Amino acid sequence: METGQLFTMPEHKIKKTKNNLLLSIHIHVNGFSFFTHEATSKKANKLYHTAFSDGIAVNKLHEALYTKLKASGIIGQSFKEVRCSVENNLATLVPKSLFEESALQEYVRHDIDIRENDFVTYDIIPSVDWVTVYIPFVNVNNMLVDAFGSFSYFHSVSVWLGAISKHNDTDGELTWSMYKSGDRIHIALLRDTKLQFYNCFSAVTAEDIAYYVLLTAKENNISPNEVPLYLVGDIAHGDATYKALYSFVRSLNMLSPEANLTFPAPRINMHQDFCLLNLF
Repeated sequence: METGQLFTMPEHKIKKTKNNLLLSIHIHVNGFSFFTHEATSKKANKLYHTAFSDGIAVNKLHEALYTKLKASGIIGQSFKEVRCSVENNLATLVPKSLFEESALQEYVRHDIDIRENDFVTYDIIPSVDWVTVYIPFVNVNNMLVDAFGSFSYFHSVSVWLGAISKHNDTDGELTWSMYKSGDRIHIALLRDTKLQFYNCFSAVTAEDIAYYVLLTAKENNISPNEVPLYLVGDIAHGDATYKALYSFVRSLNMLSPEANLTFPAPRINMHQDFCLLNLF
């Protein structure tokens, strides 16, 4: 199993191939998506989404994922490089100045109920001042190694925060962002790209989401009428969540990936695939 998830990845041996395709995969317990594009031209090849209607037990997630990947024709293909982001609530953020690799279990133990033999890993992003420490889906990683050889994986929080810390649309002293995935929301506040606040909440209704956003604003002295909120993930302009937020936050901005990708037809709502499209 691959255990290095740094954004500054060391070189790994991968299957020799003349294929110039890059494969991105985004995984969570309620479904997954994948995206392929040409490494040189940045031309999009295929974008695919699927949902598991009843959810999948974590210990069966690799089987469901393999079945869907095989049916879509991805299993058996060779790729120049494969990267994967994992979405779960088994993560915490640690300031780089305090981070010690030997203390991984201690970092997550404060917020997550873990067992002694749980595998804990981390992402380091050179441009930011924190480290993401988390528990990945080990069974999925093993399946992906069998299917594709070496690959890189990251927590979606690392991808999201790493991207917004340098996104052109969020230039300025204060950046406030929410990432929604299913019934889970992540909220972060960055000041001059330094992380000031991060938390993950379970929020089923639009009113729940608005409550946690306003609570975050209050606790961090943010004026919702003055500071724009940047949105990524499962939210669309005019849906229930958007309307609930707009009642209190006057500047809502859908944050699209900065990758200079070319699609066969114009795409809207690219913010919904923010983590998937920001993997390369």
